[in-house]
Parts: sequence; C-alpha cells; structure tokens
Amino acid sequence: IGGGGGGVWVPISRVGSAGGILGGSIGSSIMGFVDARFSPDHANRIVGHGYGGSLHFWTQDCSSQEEEKKDDDDMMEEGALVSARWVANPCVTGHFRSVEDLAWDPEGEYLLTTSSDQTTRLWSEVSCVVNGKKVCRWMEVGRPQVHGYDMTSIACIGRKSNHAQSDDPTAEKEPQHRFVSGADEKVLRVFDAPASTLRLLHTLKKLRDPATPTSSSATPAEWRVERAFLPSLGLSNKATVEIDVRESNKFAGPTIPDEDLGDAIDPRAEVSMEDLKLPMERDLGATMLWPETRKLFGHDSEVVCLDSYLASSGSDAPLVASSCKAKNDVASAAIRLWNVKLGKCVGILKGGHRSTVSTLSFSRDGKYLASSGKDRRICIWKKSDHLSGEYNDSCEYQLTTAMDSAHKRIVWSVHFCPGKPNILVSGSRDGFVKLWRIVEGDDGSLDMLEMLKFEPLCKGNKKSEPVTAVSFADFISRSDDGIEYGLLSIGTECGRVEVWKVPISENDPNFDAKLVFSVPANECHFDSVKKIAWRPVGCNGDEVLSPTILTFATCGEDCGVRIFMLQVSRKV
Repeated sequence: IGGGGGGVWVPISRVGSAGGILGGSIGSSIMGFVDARFSPDHANRIVGHGYGGSLHFWTQDCSSQEEEKKDDDDMMEEGALVSARWVANPCVTGHFRSVEDLAWDPEGEYLLTTSSDQTTRLWSEVSCVVNGKKVCRWMEVGRPQVHGYDMTSIACIGRKSNHAQSDDPTAEKEPQHRFVSGADEKVLRVFDAPASTLRLLHTLKKLRDPATPTSSSATPAEWRVERAFLPSLGLSNKATVEIDVRESNKFAGPTIPDEDLGDAIDPRAEVSMEDLKLPMERDLGATMLWPETRKLFGHDSEVVCLDSYLASSGSDAPLVASSCKAKNDVASAAIRLWNVKLGKCVGILKGGHRSTVSTLSFSRDGKYLASSGKDRRICIWKKSDHLSGEYNDSCEYQLTTAMDSAHKRIVWSVHFCPGKPNILVSGSRDGFVKLWRIVEGDDGSLDMLEMLKFEPLCKGNKKSEPVTAVSFADFISRSDDGIEYGLLSIGTECGRVEVWKVPISENDPNFDAKLVFSVPANECHFDSVKKIAWRPVGCNGDEVLSPTILTFATCGEDCGVRIFMLQVSRKV
C-alpha cells in the first residue's frame, strides 16, 4: 500500500489458537486474544494478551533460517519472515474474575481454587532454575473444571489410606484425588482425577525431591480414565470422547497430542526440568479436565458454600455439608449433608437459620458442625452418639446450642481449631474476631462461651474493617507454664492479611491475642479476601522445639490467589 499502488495484506505466520472448545465457556479460552506486541529490540519475540488475562509468549526459532542462508546468501529479509518458525514458551495464567473459594488436597500436594470466571484450577509447586539456582514456584498445571455457571465453592474429599484399597472406587471410603464443587446452580458436582494428571503431579514431585518413592500416583489405577472431554454446549466433563467433541477440537486449534502428553509425564522416564512439558493455556482448558463422576441433587436454589469432614482413621466415609441461597424461611435455609460415595443426601438440618448460611465448618473429629450467615446467629450442630459408625443411610446432627446476635453484622467466616475441636473462631462484617469455647455438660447439652474479642490492626481509613475470612493453622505452641496458643490467620475486606497468636487453654488468665505477622500491603490483595486455608502438615514427632515452615493460601475478589510461607516455633 502506498505510492499509488494497490496491495493486499496476507498472513505469513500464525501463532496460538483462535479459541477454545466450540460452545464452551469463557474459562476455556473461547474468546481468544485481545492484544499482542513484538519485542522492541529485534522483533524476535511476541507477547499475546488473552481475553482471560493470560499472557502468552512466542520466540522466533532462527535455526531453520541459518540453514537456508547457507544455501542462498541472497535471501531477502521478507523471505526470512515468511520462513520464520515461532516456538511457544510457558505462559502466565490465572483467574480473571473473583476467586470465591479454595481447598488444599488432604495431603497438601496441590491447591484447588474456584472462581466466578467459571473454572476450577489446580496449582502445584514446579521446580525451575533461576540464575543457576533451583527454586520452586507455584504454577497452574491443571484445569479440572470448565463450567457454564459462576463457581462458588469447593471441598476436597478422599484421603490417602495405608491399605491397598485406598484408590479403589468400590471400597467403603472415597478414593484419593476427588473433589466436590458448587456453582450458581442447584447441583453439586463430583470429580475424579484422571491418570494423566496424577502422573504429572508425581513427576513434579520427583523433580522437587528426587528421593520421592514411586507411589500409586505414578501408576494410576486401571479404573481412572486417561483424560476427560467437554462436549459442545455441555456442562459435564465426560470420560469418553463423543462425536461432537472431536468435531469441536478439530476447529479449536492444536493442543498437546495424547502421545506427547504421555511422554512428558511418563513416571518411568527420567525427566529433567528443561525437558518437562507443562500444559499451555489452550491445553489447560481442553486436555487437563477431570471427569465428572456424580451429581448431587436436592437444593432449591444456588449453592453458596461447602465444607467436608474427612475421617483420619476408621471406616467413616467423608461427609459434605452444603447450603444454598435462602428465601428468608427455615426450609430454604436448611443445611444438607451428603454421603458422596453413596450419592445421596443423608441429613437435612433445619431450624437453625432463617436466612442464607454463608459459612460452614466441621470440627476435626466430625463431632460438631458450625454454621452462620446473614442472621448473625452461630449454630452448633452435634453428631448423635448412637450414629458414630459409618455414614451409610442416615447421619444425624442435632442443633444443640446457638448464639443469637453473635456479632452485630453478618458473619462471613467460622472455623474450628484443628488441635482443639471445642475452640471456634468467627469473623464478621462488624470488624471483630471472636473466639468461642464449646462446653459440654454431663447431660450432653452444649454451651458457647465467648473467650476473646479483638479487631485486626489494619483498618485502612475505616472505623472498623470488616473481617471476611478466618482460619486456624494445624499448629499449637506452648509456653513454659503450659499455656497453649493457636495460630490464626485473618483476612479483611480491604485485602489485608494478618496472623495472630490466640490462647486456647482453659487455664490462661490473660486471654490476650498477639499479632505475629502482618503481610506487607504490596503483597496483599487489593480487594476483599474471600477465603484462607492452611496447607496440611504432618506430625513433627518429638521435634516440638524446632522451627516449622507453615504455608497458607488466600484468594480474593481481586482475581488473585496468594501463597505465603511462615516460619514459626512451637516454643513460645
């Protein structure tokens, strides 16, 4: 164009793919790219900005051009552009709408997050070399669920067991690597990890620690499918390929071939950090899905929150509690209990609330279930003693005590202390954190006693800063006089995160909370914190005085997921 002549612009190279699965949701990259730039120096790199906020990188491969130059020294620059080959580099991914909930794998191997961008994402530690040093960084290595509704909640079920049937779907307990999710719909959905994801996780673990023994994750059980597929205009991930899926993938652009994906994560091969092939953005939304194995029906409106109880031993099956949006009546504000293994509702808890239940928490031993929400009432449901066996046909929890007007505003979060099942913490929009002790009488009755009340130190410009998330660490420190303290993390509406030390002993005369660590403002969220969860840790045995590295994750309305490490000592 120019000089009075006409001309037509024609593409000489193409990078990336035009979109995701046809008919899929926005979480599957269906919207493609919104911007792109060349590198300013030699234009040998391209960065692309995806609709979902992901950043894609491509580098020009000059090896083929060098060979052609040897044969034809007069090759024009225009010819070099035509013959240029662009190689995709690892991309930067993440949620692009509010992250509503998160949950750690019961063994702490990976983190699952769910968001109103209609996806559930899997994050794991990936070893890499930076300036000649081996470091570990958290990266998205899977996208188990790409949905058509905004996601609201998630809970992991299925714990690693010592006996051989721990990964047997016909066993009494849930197999490992299974989760339940809720969205702006009336259905709960259950997902199982495919074989390809388990092999990838095992490979990443071997790269972090070469001494890691070969586990069941390296050779997944035969009943696990290799990968899942998302049909066009569908909401359920299928374990088998259907005709419409193959047609959609044909027009959706290239992905990692199944054979290449298998070679990249073959546990029998010695894979180096340089040779490891992690899935790209397009592959995450298409080839890293988990198959949906079950739907749980029963709620009359959209699911709001979930929590799960995982028995540490014995034959108790995992139990999931869920709530939905209420219509200001007792019936719609009921809490449902689910035996996921049987695929049925085993209990409906009524009479505790009249408005939406926004938070649920099981005690570590499964004896208590705490609930609260818009009505500012904290209810404690106690498991019936005569049903302390398996959760087969029924599971009875009874409302044993409740604290009316526990806070002045809506209660956003409650959580039981893992080391002390009778200690409960609550956080509210009124800006206060309260510590409660559950006292059981001789006749089986319960009473809630307020032990402590305090405010976070970071208030911004407000008189009081709403507390939106609270979580106890599975960690207890002791002073010389035998006083026990729990470690409590707090998230606020302005995005700040603090860690406090709170007394949990009955014989502490002071009952005073102390700030342990305040996350710097530039590392915090810049919008409301939605959830905080501590990474599960193993028992330290007799090393009660040694420093311990604890990890906790936070998510918020700023579309971010943040992971922090904190070094603490069991000696106060």
